[in-house]
Amino acid sequence: MKSPIWKVAVLCMLMVAAGSAWAETHEVEVRNLGSDGKRMVFEPALVEAAPGDTVRFVWKDMGHNAATYHPDNRGKPALVPSGAKVWDSGFKQPGDTFEVTLETEGAHHYFCLPHEGMGMVGIIAVGDAGKGPGLEAVERADLPDRAKVRFRALHDQLGN
Repeated sequence: MKSPIWKVAVLCMLMVAAGSAWAETHEVEVRNLGSDGKRMVFEPALVEAAPGDTVRFVWKDMGHNAATYHPDNRGKPALVPSGAKVWDSGFKQPGDTFEVTLETEGAHHYFCLPHEGMGMVGIIAVGDAGKGPGLEAVERADLPDRAKVRFRALHDQLGN
């Protein structure tokens, strides 16, 4: 007679495997020139993801990084949900990739260090983006004007 513990163990393994199979990978290109003719862009600049999804940044051009707005990243303002993963890709070459898997619901704002002043920023909206930080936090933050303009447009797309 087989032990019921064996059945429970198999069921648990299947549940874990099924959960990871449902997670998606979203791709963001890091470019000097976007498909709309705008310079220095993340494309798309807005990604809507579920908790546990992965975002893969793909470098099409050199001279860029992608990093969360957080005091641990060069003293930037905290524009990620409380307790969220803080990340910085470092500078990459064309063809390089960087992946981040996000679990914390909310709006994860990120930037390219050398091109932040040109509005090279983006948002990864994980689950309920309304959990913040929202546009009010962006408006209060010490950010370049073009970054704020871009974030306003992205928050409009999110509807918050």
